[in-house]
Amino acid sequence: KPFRLKLRSFESSLFSPTSFPRRRPHFELCQSVAASSLDNLNVLCMEAKEPDKLARFLQFAARASGPLSGLAAPSAASRWRQLDGHARTAMRLLARARRTHRWCKELPVVRSIPKSLSIQDPIDRVLDLLQKVSLATFMVVDPIGHMRQWRSLRGGKPAGAGTIRLGLKLCCFSNLVGACTQMRKFLVLDPSSEDRRRGEFACLIKHLLLVLQTAHLSLLYQTHHALAGCAGMLTSCMDLQARWPSAPVAVSKGQASAES
Repeated sequence: KPFRLKLRSFESSLFSPTSFPRRRPHFELCQSVAASSLDNLNVLCMEAKEPDKLARFLQFAARASGPLSGLAAPSAASRWRQLDGHARTAMRLLARARRTHRWCKELPVVRSIPKSLSIQDPIDRVLDLLQKVSLATFMVVDPIGHMRQWRSLRGGKPAGAGTIRLGLKLCCFSNLVGACTQMRKFLVLDPSSEDRRRGEFACLIKHLLLVLQTAHLSLLYQTHHALAGCAGMLTSCMDLQARWPSAPVAVSKGQASAES
């Protein structure tokens, strides 16, 4: 009996809340580290936007230059035919290189989905959710198709191309919903606020151009390679203009000599 009493007192002291005084601080530390890691990963995923937009402009310029050079009906040995072949090669390689920049790009979109639930207007809430969910799904599906083209997953190149086209259809739907959202924002703006109306209208045109080019690339509704290429060049110029510095960056003499 004394042994049983000692055993019970030992168990009560072992599993008491005061036996682990540092358990909660460690848990809070792990939570803060995880949150900061997600924020840093978010910033890291958004760092390569400007080079990606420039490569996107060159990719669609190559897509548009091939059909435009083909309008001249060049012979097999002419330089126009060689230019057409080089443009197709550059377009294909740039598309593969840009596809690697989409890895983990769905994380910022997924993390912004809870903010859509706090929108007061139910129509705007549904439109915003549809746009973000379809965009995040596209960014998940696209690497799967890329890995199928690498034969890292089952299916091979034909299945990989079909998976990529499925992702582009989701991207087309996301931009179509985005165009509807921008139209609603444009219609409710005050006519006196010209700057905001101009910005919303430019964003609406950008979404419509993205719908045009993604519908063509996904074979949902084919128009022409030159038209899709020109639309891609215009949207890339819009993205680059938005990120272009408003003032020239001052470079010190020491930094200029080090860079040279």
